[in-house]
Amino acid sequence: MTSFPVFQVTEGQWTSQKLIDVLGSKIPAHYTPDPQLLCDFITNFQTRPDDVFVVSYPKSGTTWVQEIVWQIFHEGQVTSTYLRERVPFLERAHYPCAEHPDINTLPSPRILKAHLPFNTIPKSANEVNKCKYIYVARNPKDVAVSYYKFVTSLERFKGPWEFYVKIFLEGNGKFTYAYLALRLPKRD
Repeated sequence: MTSFPVFQVTEGQWTSQKLIDVLGSKIPAHYTPDPQLLCDFITNFQTRPDDVFVVSYPKSGTTWVQEIVWQIFHEGQVTSTYLRERVPFLERAHYPCAEHPDINTLPSPRILKAHLPFNTIPKSANEVNKCKYIYVARNPKDVAVSYYKFVTSLERFKGPWEFYVKIFLEGNGKFTYAYLALRLPKRD
């Protein structure tokens, strides 16, 4: 059994949210009650030939593209059903609940969202099940501004823009949520 230690990134007075390393990607610990289950789910995920993955770095326009793709597949239909119920988030799909339908029982064609890197995203094992991937890219400056506004609005980050930009630019060479949801440590 693989061990998935929970860790945090600290720099000065700033500490990240709790993270786990799943297949080389740092994922927020609250995404799963069982990291092994998530690892197994991603590793063993069976693609279908008509699956479409919308893949991106967070805050790159993923939601827009998911909605566009969903409407293309549904002849322009507009619905009030939440997008997360129509287009499951792969990193959370191993744990079905009201907000995340069981991805394996969805009818084809499935549209799936992911923020995983290329080496981790599920791929078909053969040509018969070869699915499609739409990669959404955005100017990193715009991503940084969008993410900063997002995390500060949710109070996941309470630091200054200058510090945020510094940690955003440093990264660590891998896809990571670690530097994108930093927050002040709790005070006694």
